[in-house]
Amino acid sequence: MSWTQSDISYIRAPRVLGVLAGILLSANIQAAGLSLESAEELALASDPGVQSVQANQRALDEMSVAAGQLPDPMLKMGVVGLPTDTFNLGQEAMTQVQLGLVQKFPRGKSRSLRSAQIGLKSEGLDEIIRDQELQILLAVREQFLEVLKQRELARINAAATLALTDVAEITKDYYATGRVYQHDVLQAAVELAKVEDRATRIAQDEERARTRLATWIGDAAYRELDTAWPDFGLDVSGDAIKPRLTDHPRIRSLEKSISAAETGVELAKQRYKPEFAVDVTYGGRGGTNPDGRSRADLLSLMVVMDIPLFRKNRQDRVVAAQVAESSAALFTRDDVLRRMRSEVDFHYATYQRQRDRIELFENTLLPDASFSSEASLAAYQSSVENLTTLLRTQITEYELQLEHARLRAEVLKTQARLRYLEGV
Repeated sequence: MSWTQSDISYIRAPRVLGVLAGILLSANIQAAGLSLESAEELALASDPGVQSVQANQRALDEMSVAAGQLPDPMLKMGVVGLPTDTFNLGQEAMTQVQLGLVQKFPRGKSRSLRSAQIGLKSEGLDEIIRDQELQILLAVREQFLEVLKQRELARINAAATLALTDVAEITKDYYATGRVYQHDVLQAAVELAKVEDRATRIAQDEERARTRLATWIGDAAYRELDTAWPDFGLDVSGDAIKPRLTDHPRIRSLEKSISAAETGVELAKQRYKPEFAVDVTYGGRGGTNPDGRSRADLLSLMVVMDIPLFRKNRQDRVVAAQVAESSAALFTRDDVLRRMRSEVDFHYATYQRQRDRIELFENTLLPDASFSSEASLAAYQSSVENLTTLLRTQITEYELQLEHARLRAEVLKTQARLRYLEGV
């Protein structure tokens, strides 16, 4: 089987033109790219989860004020001592038409304690809002970096396509002059097709990353992004981050939960104190006394209180339950703090190893691979090296560039996770 010029003419021209057109179009769009800062602002401005917590916080603020007030007074109306033989209001001296007010006074300091407890829960929601905002920033940063990574991979793969297209063209020319065999042309075409297939996979991964980013910023995720890698400015070690975790919004929200639970213990202890109620009643009477004078109206004033005598299975149990709830809140805080410290150690160790790899790539692997690729191309053009060696060196160079881009993105993602733990 022999190949003609038309059989292999597809190798270069259409692909080169397509790649160049894509690069030029991308460069024009990138002039007005979406920055990470703009994406963060969009995400924070429209997140329904944060708005939901804010609404709950406003509800607790209102309830805190209401909880500190006295109960509404109760109006009392009725008839006392009504004779059932005539139902005449003026027949008997004991008959009264009563109108009264009853006001309850809750136990001890229960009103102020209940108001303070709800206020602490509201303050805890404020910290939860801040933590949710930090989590949103982290998610946006990670997905933004993922899109940037795919764009960088696409750029490198486009350069690889151009390079391998040149190799395929040179091989085609050599085949036409009899310097190489048909299998060399086929091998160059296969390697070029593999790079083109990788371009499709990169485009698919970019679409998925943009879809995840759209969860936070909507249609803005499908705009072209600012291609500059962001700088998170991580200048501290893991040992410097861990002592500051106690100021993290997630921990501060749990501290508010502990304070609210401790206030609940004090509130439960108020059950040992009596609850009072004041009853003021005015009784109007009809009819006359034996001496002919109108019967006098009557005024009653009574104080009612309960007596908490049987404490063992009521008040004592409630206090014990609140003490247990307070302990649970404390243990939860300690557990979350322990896990966050572990996350700092894990991410910072990862960050250090990633920086070591970046240094190796930039100082050794990439320069050496570039030199080797250029030398192999020159040697192939001089008929010193074979096609297999040239393809291997060029493929290695671009695979290292792709891995370097992936590594840069992962380093920045790790920095973003550490910045979240810093509370920034």
